[in-house]
Amino acid sequence: MKKVLIIPLIALLLMSFSCETKQKGPSNLSVGRSKLIESGNALEAVTLLEKAEQEEANKLEPRALLVIAYSHGLATGDAASLGVEAKFKNQRSQRIQEMTDAEIRQILQILSTPSRVQKAGLQALVDKGPEVSTIILESLAKGRYPALHENFTEMLVQIGPNGLDLILAELADEMTPPALKIKLVQVLSEIDDPKSIDALKTLQSQTDDAALAMEINTTLYQLGEAAYKQDIIDGLDHSDVAVRRAAAKAMVDIADISTKVLIAGLEDDDSEVVASLVKALAIHQDPAAVDPLVKILTSELNKDPKQAAIDTLDIYGENRLTGGLAKPITMLLIGGTVSDPDNRLYLVQLLKRAPFQRQLRALQSVEGLVDKLYQYHQNTETVGLVKRPLGELLDAVSK
Repeated sequence: MKKVLIIPLIALLLMSFSCETKQKGPSNLSVGRSKLIESGNALEAVTLLEKAEQEEANKLEPRALLVIAYSHGLATGDAASLGVEAKFKNQRSQRIQEMTDAEIRQILQILSTPSRVQKAGLQALVDKGPEVSTIILESLAKGRYPALHENFTEMLVQIGPNGLDLILAELADEMTPPALKIKLVQVLSEIDDPKSIDALKTLQSQTDDAALAMEINTTLYQLGEAAYKQDIIDGLDHSDVAVRRAAAKAMVDIADISTKVLIAGLEDDDSEVVASLVKALAIHQDPAAVDPLVKILTSELNKDPKQAAIDTLDIYGENRLTGGLAKPITMLLIGGTVSDPDNRLYLVQLLKRAPFQRQLRALQSVEGLVDKLYQYHQNTETVGLVKRPLGELLDAVSK
């Protein structure tokens, strides 16, 4: 009889345990993580994650998520709007100060997937300081967290002189790949601290990588070492495109550069080189650059130098350096020789800039440019990519 009673009792206990398990539901950690990462709701997430920190045997993930949550809540202003700003600031500061290497790596792992909390989370790591620089440099060297590598260089810049010694040590390490050394030299350029000059000169004397040497030249020049000016200018004619790119990027900062050198460089077949030189011509202005800049708009280069050319010609137009450029641009557009609709779009985008709208209006009574553009819009242009913005231009100049 006893055996018969025991079996139903065991079944009842199992059913009770099953119901209890089902009622428990998702953990505070999983719900808090979802609230923060997927919804960006830092306030609700904090409440859940604080509970998770107490409940979970492994505190690593809830602690990492809480640093991000407090940071995001402050960055969005949500904490202030609900009267918990002081608590969030205090918790954020305390947790950043106590943050371990394991927590830093956990935060990096969480932030490797883009989300609305990524920016605030990375800023928390920046605020930790040089301890994060060590992990960033190691991650760059070993290829960890590849989705964050672009962020890493900016973070090193923000950490600034406090992380300088670590960067210089990485540069001096023979095992550091040249590509990473180039990135780090660029970081030093942004940090702009003269304390790096001697280390850069030593590195330059030891490297046989031409691209790295040019990056060092440009950074040393920026740090006040004017003797490197000619080496940088000579780099515009180097056979290695990486050297030309580094030299071209530096042209905006080169004092008293000959605009003839910049204009000649516009014949380069590399879009990045040309884009940098076009930007330099916005600073070192010369009316002789107008025609070469216009030529870029219908070239086979990619969009970057073309957009840069529009921006530079806009500046020239405001400074009255382009003459009546609206007329030749109009004739080029309607003349039927620009077969690529993307390039026709660039011509329209230039005409939409304020200086050239003014020229179109001023020349209408003499040249009838607006009428010619109208006829072209109505009867010839069939590509919507060009037709729509051209219609917008005509509306603007007809008012």
